[in-house]
Amino acid sequence: MTRVWIYLCLLVAFGLACSSADQEKNLILETNNWELVILDSIQVDYLGTISGAEYKNGKGVFFNYKENKLVAFDSTGRILNENSFPYEGPGSLYYPSKLRFTETGALFSASFIGWLYELNPDLTLKQEIKLPFPTEARDGGGFYRTLEYWNNSLISFYPGRDGANPYDPHFFRDHYLLEKINLETGDATPIIKIPSISRYASDKFYERPWLQFGVKGNTLELVLSNETFIHKYDLTKGGEYMYSIDFMPSKFLDNGEHSQKYQYISGTRMLDGNIRQFFVTEKGSVLIYTEGIEEDVFLQNELKLPKNFPLYKQFQRQILRIVFPNDSLSNEIVVPYKIGKILNIESVEKPFYALRDDEFIGEEQDFLTFYKLQLRRRE
Repeated sequence: MTRVWIYLCLLVAFGLACSSADQEKNLILETNNWELVILDSIQVDYLGTISGAEYKNGKGVFFNYKENKLVAFDSTGRILNENSFPYEGPGSLYYPSKLRFTETGALFSASFIGWLYELNPDLTLKQEIKLPFPTEARDGGGFYRTLEYWNNSLISFYPGRDGANPYDPHFFRDHYLLEKINLETGDATPIIKIPSISRYASDKFYERPWLQFGVKGNTLELVLSNETFIHKYDLTKGGEYMYSIDFMPSKFLDNGEHSQKYQYISGTRMLDGNIRQFFVTEKGSVLIYTEGIEEDVFLQNELKLPKNFPLYKQFQRQILRIVFPNDSLSNEIVVPYKIGKILNIESVEKPFYALRDDEFIGEEQDFLTFYKLQLRRRE
């Protein structure tokens, strides 16, 4: 009788534990169901192509590639400052497309090939930040987040230490990925190694990825564009690796291992899933990614041809997903393509701005429109 009683107690305890676990799981799923809402829009009286932008604490700035020009604006769309730069000589800046405000309003920039600058509030050059070795980067989109400020240091994707070639198929395996530059001394320290969980830590060949990262407190989070991991590092311990989390997209195409180095498959006969933007905030990290296009769809619609590049948006979704500090995930939020590049996400609880894609909408305007957006929990 005693054994039967013990057995019944264990069954009840197990049932209660399972019930509690199920309730907790359901609560997480319920509270992590979010949506993206367009609250409003602002117009900036400026006509040009934006190749990089930033917005923080009520102030925005964007870069026009064709004019080598920076334009600052406020939350009403009013232009505060604008400045074009010579490519050589005094006051020159070379395509300062990557832009980052600090919490105190200081503005730093990196050219698309990595050169680093600090700017004055009126968008004039304050200083060029020089490292003891040249960067070997020769490309880099202005909206990729590869520049951060932490503890009076600038952290940058600035490959070139010891002659490292960022286009080598095993660059990510064999080298530190970032440089931490002390703004008081000018000293640069290499930090951040790719962890073994990444396929790029192996001796195999894969499509070359784009790198992005962000800093939250003393934690640096890093993603590669065609992997589904977020890698986390402790900056107080010299960038020591902590752990990785898979953001688990329901669809994220991948052309897999290559038979030879420098081989490119994505964009020739199919399209990989691709992390387009990455924002790290105190209460959650936000990924914006596209899912990729299957080989049969890609080939049938001749999507390799440049004239058909705009058709990509017809065959793959653009998704936003939040990864919370407890490593739980939001639902997959479909982002309509009329919403273009996001300038910045300071918090998952605050409104933010994104460029309206007038080309996708099919409207020609003589001004720029920015959507004011908000992430909201669904009831």
